[in-house]
Amino acid sequence: MMLPFIPPQVTADLTRRLRALADDLDRIAAGQGPSETELSEAPLLTGWGLVAEPAFRMAGHVEGHPDCGPGFVMTSPLWHVDRSLTWGRTLSRLYRLGVPAGNDLQ
Repeated sequence: MMLPFIPPQVTADLTRRLRALADDLDRIAAGQGPSETELSEAPLLTGWGLVAEPAFRMAGHVEGHPDCGPGFVMTSPLWHVDRSLTWGRTLSRLYRLGVPAGNDLQ
């Protein structure tokens, strides 16, 4: 019997990502965004937009991603975007945000 609300299999990679996300969210809640070094090392997402399926994700052209070559990507679930729309934190990583697709994200 399949239960659609049960989360995916717990793996060491998932727990590592969740710990890193929780640490970053603690810093964000304390008013501290990513450092200049963290931002400079983060992949750049341009022509991006939000996709809801069922969690919000970002989709756009990425450069500098450690696992993907340059090209179109859909991110892991989105957890935070700063108010100036210059960076976002997904389950997997920090992204620098370039120009969004269209003018509807202001």
